[in-house]
Amino acid sequence: MKELKYNLRCLFSRKELYLAFIGLLVVNLFHILMVIDYNSNWNLVYENEYRAEYLYILNNFNVSLNSIIVLLFPILAATTFSDASFVENKNKTDNLLYLRLNRKKLILTRFLLVVVVVFVLCFLSFLLNYLSLAYIYGSGNALTDVQSPAFYLGTTASAFLDSIRVSNVQLFTILTIGHVSFLLSLLAGLAYSLSFFVKQKVLIYVLPLLLIIGIEFFLSLFDLVSYSVIAQLQPSSAFSLQHAIVTYIALPIVSLILLFFPLRQKDVL
Repeated sequence: MKELKYNLRCLFSRKELYLAFIGLLVVNLFHILMVIDYNSNWNLVYENEYRAEYLYILNNFNVSLNSIIVLLFPILAATTFSDASFVENKNKTDNLLYLRLNRKKLILTRFLLVVVVVFVLCFLSFLLNYLSLAYIYGSGNALTDVQSPAFYLGTTASAFLDSIRVSNVQLFTILTIGHVSFLLSLLAGLAYSLSFFVKQKVLIYVLPLLLIIGIEFFLSLFDLVSYSVIAQLQPSSAFSLQHAIVTYIALPIVSLILLFFPLRQKDVL
Protein backbone atom coordinates (compact mmCIF):
# COMPACT_ATOMS: atom_id res chain seq x y z
CA MET A 1 0.00 0.00 0.00
CA LYS A 2 1.65 3.20 -1.22
CA GLU A 3 -0.01 5.41 1.34
CA LEU A 4 1.21 3.31 4.27
CA LYS A 5 4.78 3.15 2.95
CA TYR A 6 4.85 6.89 2.43
CA ASN A 7 3.50 7.60 5.91
CA LEU A 8 5.94 5.22 7.55
CA ARG A 9 8.83 6.88 5.74
CA CYS A 10 7.64 10.30 6.87
CA LEU A 11 7.06 9.10 10.44
CA PHE A 12 10.48 7.59 11.00
CA SER A 13 12.21 10.60 9.49
CA ARG A 14 10.63 12.96 12.03
CA LYS A 15 12.79 14.03 14.95
CA GLU A 16 9.60 14.82 16.88
CA LEU A 17 8.83 11.10 17.08
CA TYR A 18 12.09 10.34 18.87
CA LEU A 19 11.94 13.45 21.05
CA ALA A 20 8.44 12.50 22.21
CA PHE A 21 9.57 8.98 23.06
CA ILE A 22 12.59 10.32 24.92
CA GLY A 23 10.28 12.65 26.83
CA LEU A 24 8.03 9.75 27.84
CA LEU A 25 11.03 7.70 28.93
CA VAL A 26 12.57 10.55 30.93
CA VAL A 27 9.37 11.09 32.93
CA ASN A 28 9.05 7.37 33.66
CA LEU A 29 12.72 7.02 34.63
CA PHE A 30 12.48 10.11 36.82
CA HIS A 31 9.50 8.53 38.57
CA ILE A 32 11.55 5.40 39.32
CA LEU A 33 14.23 7.53 40.98
CA MET A 34 11.56 9.36 42.99
CA VAL A 35 10.12 6.04 44.21
CA ILE A 36 13.54 4.76 45.25
CA ASP A 37 14.26 8.02 47.06
CA TYR A 38 10.89 8.00 48.82
CA ASN A 39 11.25 4.42 50.02
CA SER A 40 14.83 5.03 51.12
CA ASN A 41 13.85 8.07 53.17
CA TRP A 42 11.13 6.14 54.93
CA ASN A 43 13.48 3.22 55.60
CA LEU A 44 10.89 0.70 54.50
CA VAL A 45 11.92 -2.91 54.94
CA TYR A 46 11.24 -5.32 52.09
CA GLU A 47 8.43 -7.17 53.87
CA ASN A 48 6.47 -3.99 54.59
CA GLU A 49 6.80 -2.07 51.34
CA TYR A 50 4.51 -2.12 48.36
CA ARG A 51 5.22 -4.23 45.32
CA ALA A 52 5.70 -2.80 41.82
CA GLU A 53 1.98 -2.95 40.95
CA TYR A 54 1.34 -0.34 43.67
CA LEU A 55 4.48 1.66 43.02
CA TYR A 56 4.62 2.18 39.27
CA ILE A 57 3.73 5.49 37.69
CA LEU A 58 0.03 4.84 37.04
CA ASN A 59 -0.81 3.47 40.50
CA ASN A 60 1.27 5.18 43.14
CA PHE A 61 -0.42 7.32 45.77
CA ASN A 62 2.76 8.38 47.55
CA VAL A 63 4.83 9.34 44.50
CA SER A 64 2.24 10.58 42.05
CA LEU A 65 2.88 12.19 38.68
CA ASN A 66 -0.77 12.20 37.63
CA SER A 67 -0.73 15.90 36.76
CA ILE A 68 2.15 15.32 34.32
CA ILE A 69 0.37 12.34 32.75
CA VAL A 70 -2.82 14.35 32.29
CA LEU A 71 -1.27 17.64 31.16
CA LEU A 72 2.02 16.75 29.45
CA PHE A 73 1.58 13.28 27.97
CA PRO A 74 -1.29 14.23 25.58
CA ILE A 75 0.94 17.01 24.23
CA LEU A 76 3.91 14.68 23.80
CA ALA A 77 1.63 12.15 22.09
CA ALA A 78 0.34 14.76 19.65
CA THR A 79 3.82 15.86 18.62
CA THR A 80 4.68 12.42 17.17
CA PHE A 81 2.73 12.64 13.90
CA SER A 82 -0.55 14.49 14.50
CA ASP A 83 0.62 17.61 12.66
CA ALA A 84 1.80 15.82 9.49
CA SER A 85 -1.06 16.93 7.21
CA PHE A 86 -0.97 20.46 8.65
CA VAL A 87 2.73 20.79 7.80
CA GLU A 88 2.19 19.51 4.25
CA ASN A 89 -0.66 21.94 3.74
CA LYS A 90 1.35 24.85 5.12
CA ASN A 91 4.31 23.99 2.89
CA LYS A 92 1.97 23.70 -0.13
CA THR A 93 3.17 20.18 -0.88
CA ASP A 94 -0.15 18.43 -0.31
CA ASN A 95 -1.60 19.02 -3.79
CA LEU A 96 1.47 17.58 -5.44
CA LEU A 97 1.36 14.65 -3.02
CA TYR A 98 -2.26 13.87 -3.87
CA LEU A 99 -1.32 13.54 -7.52
CA ARG A 100 0.57 10.37 -6.60
CA LEU A 101 -1.42 9.09 -3.62
CA ASN A 102 -5.09 8.63 -2.85
CA ARG A 103 -6.13 11.47 -0.53
CA LYS A 104 -8.71 9.50 1.44
CA LYS A 105 -6.44 6.52 1.95
CA LEU A 106 -3.56 8.77 2.96
CA ILE A 107 -5.61 10.58 5.60
CA LEU A 108 -7.18 7.44 7.06
CA THR A 109 -3.87 5.58 7.04
CA ARG A 110 -2.20 8.50 8.79
CA PHE A 111 -4.93 8.63 11.43
CA LEU A 112 -4.56 4.90 12.18
CA LEU A 113 -0.79 5.20 12.21
CA VAL A 114 -0.94 8.03 14.75
CA VAL A 115 -3.10 5.91 17.04
CA VAL A 116 -0.96 2.79 16.74
CA VAL A 117 2.42 4.49 17.10
CA VAL A 118 1.41 6.58 20.11
CA PHE A 119 -0.06 3.49 21.78
CA VAL A 120 3.19 1.56 21.30
CA LEU A 121 5.40 4.41 22.56
CA CYS A 122 3.28 5.05 25.66
CA PHE A 123 2.88 1.35 26.42
CA LEU A 124 6.62 0.72 26.21
CA SER A 125 7.49 3.68 28.43
CA PHE A 126 4.97 2.69 31.12
CA LEU A 127 6.02 -0.95 30.87
CA LEU A 128 9.66 0.00 31.41
CA ASN A 129 8.65 1.86 34.57
CA TYR A 130 6.68 -1.13 35.86
CA LEU A 131 9.29 -3.78 35.03
CA SER A 132 12.09 -1.73 36.55
CA LEU A 133 10.20 -1.37 39.82
CA ALA A 134 9.24 -5.06 39.71
CA TYR A 135 12.93 -5.93 39.48
CA ILE A 136 13.73 -3.70 42.48
CA TYR A 137 10.71 -4.30 44.74
CA GLY A 138 9.19 -7.52 43.50
CA SER A 139 5.72 -8.23 42.19
CA GLY A 140 2.39 -9.34 43.61
CA ASN A 141 -0.31 -8.50 46.13
CA ALA A 142 1.93 -8.72 49.20
CA LEU A 143 0.71 -5.26 50.22
CA THR A 144 -1.82 -3.13 48.36
CA ASP A 145 -2.27 0.57 47.94
CA VAL A 146 -4.76 0.58 50.84
CA GLN A 147 -2.28 -1.27 53.09
CA SER A 148 -4.22 -4.52 52.90
CA PRO A 149 -2.24 -7.77 52.98
CA ALA A 150 -2.77 -10.39 50.29
CA PHE A 151 -5.11 -12.48 52.46
CA TYR A 152 -7.48 -9.53 53.00
CA LEU A 153 -8.29 -8.33 49.52
CA GLY A 154 -11.70 -7.06 48.51
CA THR A 155 -13.04 -5.74 45.23
CA THR A 156 -14.69 -2.43 44.44
CA ALA A 157 -17.31 -2.41 41.72
CA SER A 158 -16.57 1.22 40.82
CA ALA A 159 -12.87 0.52 40.29
CA PHE A 160 -11.51 -0.32 36.85
CA LEU A 161 -10.96 -4.11 36.46
CA ASP A 162 -10.70 -4.50 40.24
CA SER A 163 -11.70 -8.17 40.23
CA ILE A 164 -8.71 -8.88 37.98
CA ARG A 165 -6.46 -6.94 40.36
CA VAL A 166 -7.36 -9.37 43.13
CA SER A 167 -6.97 -12.56 41.10
CA ASN A 168 -4.01 -11.57 38.88
CA VAL A 169 -2.43 -8.25 39.73
CA GLN A 170 0.21 -8.56 37.01
CA LEU A 171 -2.46 -8.92 34.31
CA PHE A 172 -4.37 -6.04 35.87
CA THR A 173 -1.28 -3.83 35.64
CA ILE A 174 -0.65 -4.70 31.98
CA LEU A 175 -4.31 -4.01 31.13
CA THR A 176 -4.18 -0.70 33.00
CA ILE A 177 -1.06 0.32 31.10
CA GLY A 178 -2.85 -0.63 27.88
CA HIS A 179 -5.90 1.39 28.89
CA VAL A 180 -4.00 4.62 29.56
CA SER A 181 -1.82 4.13 26.47
CA PHE A 182 -4.92 3.63 24.33
CA LEU A 183 -6.56 6.79 25.68
CA LEU A 184 -3.42 8.80 24.92
CA SER A 185 -3.30 7.32 21.42
CA LEU A 186 -6.96 8.24 20.83
CA LEU A 187 -6.23 11.79 21.97
CA ALA A 188 -3.35 11.93 19.49
CA GLY A 189 -5.76 10.74 16.80
CA LEU A 190 -8.18 13.47 17.83
CA ALA A 191 -5.36 15.99 17.55
CA TYR A 192 -4.73 14.81 13.99
CA SER A 193 -8.41 15.24 13.10
CA LEU A 194 -8.43 18.74 14.58
CA SER A 195 -5.29 19.67 12.62
CA PHE A 196 -7.42 20.26 9.50
CA PHE A 197 -9.33 23.07 11.23
CA VAL A 198 -6.60 25.16 12.87
CA LYS A 199 -4.31 27.88 11.59
CA GLN A 200 -1.58 27.63 14.22
CA LYS A 201 0.53 24.51 14.66
CA VAL A 202 0.68 24.81 18.44
CA LEU A 203 -3.10 24.43 18.62
CA ILE A 204 -2.81 20.88 17.31
CA TYR A 205 -0.95 19.92 20.47
CA VAL A 206 -3.07 21.74 23.06
CA LEU A 207 -6.62 21.53 21.64
CA PRO A 208 -7.26 17.90 22.72
CA LEU A 209 -6.17 18.81 26.24
CA LEU A 210 -8.41 21.88 26.26
CA LEU A 211 -11.24 19.78 24.88
CA ILE A 212 -11.05 17.12 27.60
CA ILE A 213 -10.83 19.84 30.25
CA GLY A 214 -14.03 21.34 28.81
CA ILE A 215 -15.67 17.92 28.76
CA GLU A 216 -14.59 17.42 32.38
CA PHE A 217 -16.39 20.60 33.39
CA PHE A 218 -19.51 19.60 31.43
CA LEU A 219 -19.62 16.08 32.91
CA SER A 220 -19.15 17.39 36.45
CA LEU A 221 -22.35 19.42 36.07
CA PHE A 222 -24.31 16.20 35.51
CA ASP A 223 -22.35 14.01 37.94
CA LEU A 224 -20.90 11.93 35.09
CA VAL A 225 -17.22 12.30 35.96
CA SER A 226 -16.69 8.54 35.59
CA TYR A 227 -16.80 9.12 31.81
CA SER A 228 -14.13 11.81 32.08
CA VAL A 229 -10.96 11.21 30.08
CA ILE A 230 -8.97 13.02 32.76
CA ALA A 231 -10.29 10.65 35.41
CA GLN A 232 -9.62 7.61 33.26
CA LEU A 233 -6.03 8.70 32.66
CA GLN A 234 -5.68 8.13 36.42
CA PRO A 235 -6.58 4.45 36.94
CA SER A 236 -7.04 4.92 40.69
CA SER A 237 -10.11 7.07 39.93
CA ALA A 238 -13.61 5.66 40.27
CA PHE A 239 -14.67 4.37 36.86
CA SER A 240 -15.70 0.97 35.57
CA LEU A 241 -14.97 -1.05 32.45
CA GLN A 242 -18.29 0.13 31.01
CA HIS A 243 -17.24 3.75 31.41
CA ALA A 244 -13.94 2.99 29.69
CA ILE A 245 -15.65 1.24 26.76
CA VAL A 246 -17.91 4.24 26.19
CA THR A 247 -14.82 6.45 26.06
CA TYR A 248 -13.08 4.02 23.68
CA ILE A 249 -16.03 4.37 21.31
CA ALA A 250 -16.77 8.07 21.74
CA LEU A 251 -13.28 9.46 21.02
CA PRO A 252 -12.81 7.68 17.65
CA ILE A 253 -16.33 8.64 16.61
CA VAL A 254 -15.58 12.32 17.28
CA SER A 255 -12.28 12.02 15.39
CA LEU A 256 -13.89 10.34 12.38
CA ILE A 257 -16.71 12.90 12.28
CA LEU A 258 -14.09 15.64 12.10
CA LEU A 259 -12.22 13.72 9.38
CA PHE A 260 -15.40 13.49 7.33
CA PHE A 261 -14.92 17.06 6.09
CA PRO A 262 -11.35 16.75 4.73
CA LEU A 263 -12.23 13.33 3.34
CA ARG A 264 -15.02 14.88 1.28
CA GLN A 265 -12.52 16.88 -0.72
CA LYS A 266 -11.74 15.29 -4.02
CA ASP A 267 -8.31 14.16 -5.09
CA VAL A 268 -6.37 16.54 -7.28
CA LEU A 269 -6.37 15.22 -10.86
